Amino acid sequence: MCKASEDELSKLRIIRAYTRLLCIPQGSIKMVLLARIGSYEVRMLKALRDGAADAPLFSMELFDHDAQSPVRSCDCHHIDEGVAALEEFISR
Repeated sequence: MCKASEDELSKLRIIRAYTRLLCIPQGSIKMVLLARIGSYEVRMLKALRDGAADAPLFSMELFDHDAQSPVRSCDCHHIDEGVAALEEFISR
């Protein structure tokens, strides 16, 4: 598969996950699983929005189940940032 196709598939995956994240009812944990690799998970989480124009859309997290803690996380202001984070976390 070519890199352009992989990028498009990752972008669609992020968009679908973001849509699912928005549909989670209030009061529930706002988290969507994107991938599981061994004892690691790549998760999309609802970002804390303070009403600022530059607030992130969502956060991405690489979570280690063995250590029961996040390894890395980042705020994403655009879908493309989510794609880059997904690809980085999966490649670890």
